[in-house]
Amino acid sequence: MRWIALQACIITEAGTPVLNDAAAQRALASIALGFTPRVALVDEAVLMEVSGSLRLFGGLSRLAGQLERLASRFFESNQLLAHIARAQGATSLIALGRLRQLSCQPAGASEAPRRAADLPMRTLTAAQPHLGVLERLGCRTWDDLLRLPRDGVARRFGAALLQALDRARGHAPDGYEWLVPPEQFDEKLELDALVVHAPALMAGTQRLLLALQAWLLGRQSGLCACRLVWHLDPRRDVPPSGELVVRTAQPAQDVRHVARLIAEQLARRRLPAPVHSLSLQSLETRKLMDSAAATASLLMQERRQGDSAVELIERLSARLGQAQVRAWQARADHRPEAMQHWVAAINALVAIKSIAASARVESAQELNHARNDDLYPSWLLPEPLKLAVSGDSPVYQGRLVRLAGPQRLEATGWLMAGDAGAADGARCVPPAIRDYFIYRNPHASLLWIYSERLPVSAPRGQTRAWYLHGFFA
Repeated sequence: MRWIALQACIITEAGTPVLNDAAAQRALASIALGFTPRVALVDEAVLMEVSGSLRLFGGLSRLAGQLERLASRFFESNQLLAHIARAQGATSLIALGRLRQLSCQPAGASEAPRRAADLPMRTLTAAQPHLGVLERLGCRTWDDLLRLPRDGVARRFGAALLQALDRARGHAPDGYEWLVPPEQFDEKLELDALVVHAPALMAGTQRLLLALQAWLLGRQSGLCACRLVWHLDPRRDVPPSGELVVRTAQPAQDVRHVARLIAEQLARRRLPAPVHSLSLQSLETRKLMDSAAATASLLMQERRQGDSAVELIERLSARLGQAQVRAWQARADHRPEAMQHWVAAINALVAIKSIAASARVESAQELNHARNDDLYPSWLLPEPLKLAVSGDSPVYQGRLVRLAGPQRLEATGWLMAGDAGAADGARCVPPAIRDYFIYRNPHASLLWIYSERLPVSAPRGQTRAWYLHGFFA
């Protein structure tokens, strides 16, 4: 078997630490679950049995290096200074003993002993209650204790010390309780003091988000929705709690974006009573693929810098309100004024992605020499403007010169604006058939003008009506 022992020490400046050492070990254990299911929290360290994962990650040294880099990036991304100590061994107690030897070794000291038998007695948990007696007996290393008679050691120090030595030598199996991450993240935090302003809740929320991110890394998942609940002082005549729900369009494993969304919403909240504790729950998660499989390329892609357009839209919607940030959405309709409509961008992020997708499709069609004779203007008028007529031609700011057309658009499958169906389902207004033209006026402006075809039952001599519908850039 192959074992790795890990320990994270948070280096804090003056002030209250964001994460204590115990919480750092739990976060480190959650990250380790992404490499092996056999992870246990033992005393002050995290133990991993990685024999079944060596082939997948390319060996022990590569697995250990990748694990250490991922843990370091986790703490650095959350602006935490952490020193991660790592040791390995053939058994769990050897790896744990070497880790303790490294942590106790002063700077500039000689290299730790390579033989497990030369490890100091203080690195064995079962020997720590008896260190004074063992020191007087001259037992300073594991090998010194192994040289003593087993029966005498059992009578003097108990069987637990001999059992620990047998486990360290691989003569007895380990009986650890493996860490199993819950299916849903749900953690509560008692605040150090009552909080009366909603933005001040971010200090406690950051601590919960750290644990959430470690849980996501362990489950190799991304967060799609979470709920933050604040519990109010029960002495006030108010509801017992308040909450807010945050959703993301894309699964997020780096929760800094989620923290910004929560901060934007808390800045606009008012607390009816002081808050004494917080709870954070995951509502929806999604399994993530590795970085190579998540792209169209077979090569590892360079890490993207900065926020994406989707993240920017989510932040603006949280800050300004959903009704203030809108995006257009296409409709399956031939009528130019009904081909698209505007909706809240936070509810139409799929439509936002479709804009980029349609742009890629149009580029591909141009490369494939796809022909498209339909020309649409850059600006449409809110309502078509009826034009004066000279003979059978429209007039707008002078005489017009026809450049292109007609382009026929039929709206026979939809009711036109103001066309309400009669009691028997018949139309009150006949379906419109438009012929669109491109005209140029004396000011060199390009106009999009249409005329409605006259119905068959129109009286003889009736002229067509012309309407200005848009302008070309």
